Amino acid sequence: MIVEEDTKTGSWGGEVAAVIAEEAIDYLDAPIERVSGMDAPIPASPPLESFVIPNEERIINTVRRLFV
Repeated sequence: MIVEEDTKTGSWGGEVAAVIAEEAIDYLDAPIERVSGMDAPIPASPPLESFVIPNEERIINTVRRLFV
């Protein structure tokens, strides 16, 4: 699982996922999952910022999905 605050499109996490898929996909027990910020600018408002960037709940839900 790759977690980052950057947007999902065009981010460094996408590059890491691509390298893993190209070179080590056969060694994985589950698919590559990415938890990232939304494809939008990060707002200046704290409540909106917490909505756009990954939070604990999204990370935990992704981990649970990987281990089911």
